[in-house]
Amino acid sequence: MAAFALLLLYPVYAGLMYANQTAILFPAASDKHHPLDAALPTNGRLVELPASFGKVRTVYLRSDANTARGAAIIYLHGNFECVQDSFALLQPLVSVDMTVLQVEFPGFCGADGRPTYKAITEAADLSYAWLEQQPNVDPARIVVMGYSIGGGAAGELATRHAARALVLLSTYTSMQDMAHRYGLPRMLVRYPYDTLQRVREFAGPVFVEHGRRDKVVPFAMGNALAGAKPSNEFVALDCGHDGCRFDVSVFAERLPSWLVKQHIIAAPAMQPPESLAVPVEAAGSSTRAAAGASWK
Repeated sequence: MAAFALLLLYPVYAGLMYANQTAILFPAASDKHHPLDAALPTNGRLVELPASFGKVRTVYLRSDANTARGAAIIYLHGNFECVQDSFALLQPLVSVDMTVLQVEFPGFCGADGRPTYKAITEAADLSYAWLEQQPNVDPARIVVMGYSIGGGAAGELATRHAARALVLLSTYTSMQDMAHRYGLPRMLVRYPYDTLQRVREFAGPVFVEHGRRDKVVPFAMGNALAGAKPSNEFVALDCGHDGCRFDVSVFAERLPSWLVKQHIIAAPAMQPPESLAVPVEAAGSSTRAAAGASWK
């Protein structure tokens, strides 16, 4: 009897999940559109790009002291965030002479549009095209980075534009795999992000970080992304998905060090003090386990 009741209820459950898919995946979206309501960092500039749905909101971070043409990172954040939530986190990358372009999801935090798959793809493509045209950016050294839900969009963007490198933080193998975890068929997925396949296709180097205690996006997914190619770099963190926050060492130490190793940025003149270092232990040729590291 119980099994029969579940069989009757399943179509209702699946229908509700399908109908509310955008709200579930992008909870920070709203129909209320307004200008950016946060103070920009002193090295930040608001850039709004014309799109089919209005304007793409981006924030451009660059050090005034850096006049040379160099590497850049385009960053797609998580689904409970706004661009302003990452201003401070990304400053260490600016300090190593990288330009950073933060992309807001359509409909997030007052931005124009709605976070449909088509609109997110358009926003990401327009942002990448604008970034590679900047006179102080070397288009051959653009890195695409995504966190959580943003990792799927980042994987697609990096592959479409042949980016120099791809960085995935707490990212899923595919949205279809995530749906399967909730007992839903793949045909119901309206956001066909297949990050594992994009990593396999991507010609450049890939850097992956994932929490061992992540219950939202299982650690096994991060491990699978890292294992898609022998050359991928993997950092296993002792934290969950939302229970920890990114610590400064991700952006101030591990990621810059990896970018130096990939010849994307030059080695800094001075190394950070030992007091800031996060202990790591080797776990295979392409794996590092960072003790006590955490993220947002």
